[in-house]
Amino acid sequence: MSDAVTWGAIVAAIGALATIVGFWTRYSDRITKSEAAAAAAATAAAGAATAAAEVKRAAEIAIADARREAQQAAEEARTLAAKLYQVEIWARDEFVRKTSFENVIRRLEAGFGELKSDIGGRLDRMTDRIETIKTGTSH
Repeated sequence: MSDAVTWGAIVAAIGALATIVGFWTRYSDRITKSEAAAAAAATAAAGAATAAAEVKRAAEIAIADARREAQQAAEEARTLAAKLYQVEIWARDEFVRKTSFENVIRRLEAGFGELKSDIGGRLDRMTDRIETIKTGTSH
């Protein structure tokens, strides 16, 4: 009987050993797959970090360009405003001032008044001549 017990113990030991080897083989396979997935995730994360850094650099360059363009536009606007002011001053100085304009209007009104008197006088004389011709008397 002792042989049977020994053989039973050997079979039980072999079964236990097979179970342990099977467990560690499956566990090792899972660890290998997990490590491979972790390596792939690390590679993807590194690629994403590189892409994010490139996007950040591109954004910084775009912001710097936009600021530079905004500064140039502001400078051009200041230059145009100064030029417009110069044109306004020139136009004010070169063209009519209020007092000059009022003097011209007074002269025109006086000239029209004289013209009206002159035309009125001539019409009166023409009327007199017509009356003289109608009546047949001479002056």
